[in-house]
Order: sequence, then C-alpha cells, then structure tokens
Amino acid sequence: MKKERDYYFDNAKLYLIILVVFGHIIRSYIDESQFIYALYMFIYSFHMPAFVLISGYFAKSIHKPGYIKKVTLKLLLPYIIFQTFYAVYYYLIDDVSTIKLNPFDPKWAMWFLISLFSWQIILFIVKDINALIVLPVSFLIGVSAGYFNFIDGTLSLSRTLVFLPLFLIGYYAQPSHFKYIRDKKYVIFSILVLSAVFSFYYLFKIDFNWLFGSKPYESIEAHEPDMYSGLKRLAVYVIIIVSTISFLNIVPNRQLKYTYIGSRTMFIYLLHGLFVGIFRARNWNEYFNDHLFSTIIFAILSTIFIVYFFSHRRVKKLTSPIIELKK
Repeated sequence: MKKERDYYFDNAKLYLIILVVFGHIIRSYIDESQFIYALYMFIYSFHMPAFVLISGYFAKSIHKPGYIKKVTLKLLLPYIIFQTFYAVYYYLIDDVSTIKLNPFDPKWAMWFLISLFSWQIILFIVKDINALIVLPVSFLIGVSAGYFNFIDGTLSLSRTLVFLPLFLIGYYAQPSHFKYIRDKKYVIFSILVLSAVFSFYYLFKIDFNWLFGSKPYESIEAHEPDMYSGLKRLAVYVIIIVSTISFLNIVPNRQLKYTYIGSRTMFIYLLHGLFVGIFRARNWNEYFNDHLFSTIIFAILSTIFIVYFFSHRRVKKLTSPIIELKK
C-alpha cells in the first residue's frame, strides 16, 4: 500500500521555496531600503535552516542498506551537472572572460546539494552515538569553525559545519515532537515571535553574512575574532532555531490547492537560477527600484511566476532525468 503524503511537510517546503526565490530576487535591492534589508535578514533567519531541519527529519532511512549509495547518486550527480551548467550559463550571460569550472567552489545555490551530501555522510558516522553527546558537539563545532580561515566556501565546508546542528535536530526529532510544533494553539505566539525578529532586524542593521554561515569570523568582523565572535554565532543559533520553530508552527496541516508544489521544490531550487542569474547580470533591478512598493510588487509577481513555472508538470517531466535521475 502506498504511504499517504504528509501535506504538512509539503506545505512547509512550498512556503520555504517561495521564500528562497523571493529572497534571491530582493537581494538586489537590500541597499536601497532598510525595510527590504530587514525583510531579507528575516527570511534568511529560517528559510534554509528549516529546509536543513526537514532534510534531517527525512534522513531516518540512513540505517537501511544502500542508503548512502542512493543519496550519493541523488545529490552528487545533479551537483556536478548543475555546477557545470551554471558555470557555462554565467559565462554566456555575465561579463566574465572564462568558464569557471571548479567543482570545489559551489556555484550560488549549489552549496545546499554538497552540504546535504556531507550531512548524510556525517550522520552515517554518528548515527549510533547518543544524541546528548552529538548535538552539543555539533554546536561546538559550528561555533569553533568560524575561527579557522580555511573553513570557508570551499566545498561549502563552513555552511556544512554551521548548519549541521539543524540537520541533526531534524534527524533526532520524532513525530511526537512535531505534534507540538504543529499545534495551532501557538500560532498567535509564533506570529508575535516572527514579528519581533523582523522588528529587531529593522531597528538594528546586522551583517547578513552572520546568517549565511559561509565565511570565517575574520571576513565578517571589523576586528580580530575574539570570544565574542563565538558568542555572536551562538546568538544567531538562538535566533534561527526560534524563528524556524515559529515558522513551522504556522504552516497549515491540511492539503491546499498548491500543496503539490512542495513535492517539486528541488526542480524550483535548481532551475530558478536561470531567471535570477540573468536578472542580476542585466541589472534589471534598476527598472524597479524607484519606489519600495513597486519593488515589492515586482518581487512578488516574479516569485509567483518562477515557482509556478518551474514546478509545472511539463518542466518536471523534461528535467527529471537530470534532477531525479528518472526517465
């Protein structure tokens, strides 16, 4: 008997991929408005952490024979394919003189594929160790990683270590834990928490690189990294965990008209760079940055189009051989 899909997680992934696309579009406008900058920071506080946590939650099959071989094919082959594709694509649309084919330097959004593969490998190694040991150690590693300059964007090592605790939290989380997270009696509180997070970013301008987790402290701080650098990352962990849980609480449990898109997020994630890349290369943002309202409307309409287009069944059928490795 075919297992029935959990619409909650499809809804979560639907909203998250919308925020991914929307965040990438408004990136070009963050210097124009404090509101957009705060909105950008707000989105990055939970959209990828939530994706990481959900990915960990669905990694419970790691004990099954052949699991590592399966995820290796599922993640590394698309990574190589799209890493190559976007290297050529950026060469064609941007003002670059050479095609930069470097598998060790993930192109743009490709970092998630290589990090997801790395998290699976790490999980395979630590899966039989007590969570009370693994989780604190993973947070310690995430905080400590920032002090080492060689831990950077190469093979997405920095992001892998920084977001590892979120992946492990998802793995260790049980349906009983999500029962509380999904309880709608906390929705009002969650909305207040998310509103407070946005207000914080609006009132205090913080370097968005703290949320990216892709750079060592020396590249973010205006001074030599010290004890407070690690404490700042701990504070970031608190913000992203609280924001992620609050977001997951407001996600609907029922099937919606567009819930099916949540099962096609990988197509949108890997393909939406076709639009965003040329949007940035051609500086199309210059046509929409005169007013905050027009900027937001353009970003919303573009996001709706991109999400709908790249989740269409015909696009799915056409690209499945290279994304899902299916005919």
